[in-house]
Amino acid sequence: MNDLRKAADATAREFLSGIYAKVREFDVTLARNAILDCLFSAEEPDFIRRVGDHPIYARDARRVIGRMEPHMVELAGRTLRAAA
Repeated sequence: MNDLRKAADATAREFLSGIYAKVREFDVTLARNAILDCLFSAEEPDFIRRVGDHPIYARDARRVIGRMEPHMVELAGRTLRAAA
């Protein structure tokens, strides 16, 4: 696991803990990968679009990423600073 991925994970956990009383590991994965997608570092290219269109995961993805959307630039910046 590289530093950027660790930083994205920590940023995702911190953000989600401010929104949800209980943070699910699946939500952290969605949030982390969305942050990495914004930084063009996701393991799966175009992660946000693909997961948003997925027949099984779309509902959860839209819930989590929808909450992140207004803060995405800030979250990406915090991730980059933490990884530096």
